[in-house]
Amino acid sequence: MPDQRIPASSNQKALQRGFGLVELMITISMIAVLTAIALPSYSYLIRGSRVTNETNDFLTALNLARNEAITRSRSVTICAADTTGEDLPDACGTSTDWVKGWMVFVDDAAKPSDPTPVAIEPERIVRTWVGNTHNTLSPGAATAFIRFNNRGQSNIADKLTFTLMPSSDCSNQQKREIVVNSLGRSGSSKVDCS
Repeated sequence: MPDQRIPASSNQKALQRGFGLVELMITISMIAVLTAIALPSYSYLIRGSRVTNETNDFLTALNLARNEAITRSRSVTICAADTTGEDLPDACGTSTDWVKGWMVFVDDAAKPSDPTPVAIEPERIVRTWVGNTHNTLSPGAATAFIRFNNRGQSNIADKLTFTLMPSSDCSNQQKREIVVNSLGRSGSSKVDCS
């Protein structure tokens, strides 16, 4: 039988596998095109997720304040507060800027119409939330606090609507309206961005 050996040059070519420069450039181009198509959709999903999470946090705070007022048989207040620092806030003040956060605290005010206390002891704070700076949260009327009495009723005369939406590029139904009524009940609904 004759000796059939494969020449060395063709044997080396058979062992060389991988991408050539042209194939690599085509692959990178395809990835770039797919990323450019997917990025706006991804940004839309991120904005929607931020709004949904903050809506849930705010509704949780409202429900916690109402439930604590009923459970403790005392007034409990939720108010706008700057909770972005490391220390617990010690006052609500008269700020209507809910973007930086809010807190729930036991409030021994005599009447629901009394002004919110300026100084709050740390042991009276039930919980704090940090707002999302990528969203805007604003009440329909200049409201710095909502107080719930021992029966769970709020100091709101009729109803108060908060608007929550992305700070920029709001589209479709990424806007939320959070409504609190005089009975202390709260809920949210999706609204078209306008």
